[in-house]
Amino acid sequence: MCRISLMSAKRLIIAALLLILTPAFGQGPTGTKKFVLYPADAKTKKQTSTVIATEIHIREADHEVVYQVFWSRTTPKRELFRLEVGRYFTGKLVQLWNYGIANEGDFNGDGLPDYSWYGGDDTGEERYLFLSSESGYKRVDLLKTVEAAWQRRFKNTPPDLGLLDGKYELDDIVLEYSAAGLVLDATVRPNPISMATITTKRTYRFSIGQADFKP
Repeated sequence: MCRISLMSAKRLIIAALLLILTPAFGQGPTGTKKFVLYPADAKTKKQTSTVIATEIHIREADHEVVYQVFWSRTTPKRELFRLEVGRYFTGKLVQLWNYGIANEGDFNGDGLPDYSWYGGDDTGEERYLFLSSESGYKRVDLLKTVEAAWQRRFKNTPPDLGLLDGKYELDDIVLEYSAAGLVLDATVRPNPISMATITTKRTYRFSIGQADFKP
């Protein structure tokens, strides 16, 4: 009887220790969410389940600008954010070919939708993140954010990641959310369509905290 009681006591102690230690070890992974901002098979959208876009033309100084404006689907309808997608020069429209929402989700954990946006043409591309806040949507320029991280790490002029035939390209852009805040993970790799990649073989990975996001 004494042996059985001793073994039972040991089991109880081990079980109690597991109950104490499990939350501590499991807290990190379960509290982190990852969002792929540009899914490989996704197409840009002018409307989603939460927003719909229109285009407006505004006269500015000596030229006319075309904006893509995103509106809420709620009532009353309100403007959430806008981006320039084209300009008229000497009467001719120069406009992005492919542009719109790439992904949406509650990226920052506040219960409101957030968005990643893409715009591109035959010369380059633009990538933006729109995060909800109490004062409206905050725009994050993803290209400038990663270029600034490059400059901080290597102490030299960063490559222009928006150029279609630039030396490097931006890839695998993931936003991580946890109780500690937002972190942008992105890969900068040699651009396969650039002749400069003949002497460029290294790939770099950047993890950037929200304090270093660039508007």
